[in-house]
Amino acid sequence: MAVEKLSVSLPDIVAARARRAAERAGIPLSTWLAEAAETAADLAEAQAAAQDYAAQFGEPDAGELSEIRAELAAAGVGAPESPEDAAARAAALARLLGLPNERRAG
Repeated sequence: MAVEKLSVSLPDIVAARARRAAERAGIPLSTWLAEAAETAADLAEAQAAAQDYAAQFGEPDAGELSEIRAELAAAGVGAPESPEDAAARAAALARLLGLPNERRAG
């Protein structure tokens, strides 16, 4: 996987919290930051897609929202993930992305 080296500036408290989180996860700070940035980018893209959809088709009414929520709940969206499932998902994703074995452990 290609990487781009960047120089970023963070407020002291944010940098300290990120370091602690990376240490707890047992991963390098750069990996933790990359994962956090990817999560934030995914959310931003999902929000933009929802806004585009609403602009094109209008906001869903109460019935449609209820149906959407029921479908998401049935699919397990928002349900807590067990540590075992989280580890299995992380390992599978690491394999798909071709990450080194030490990152596959999650």
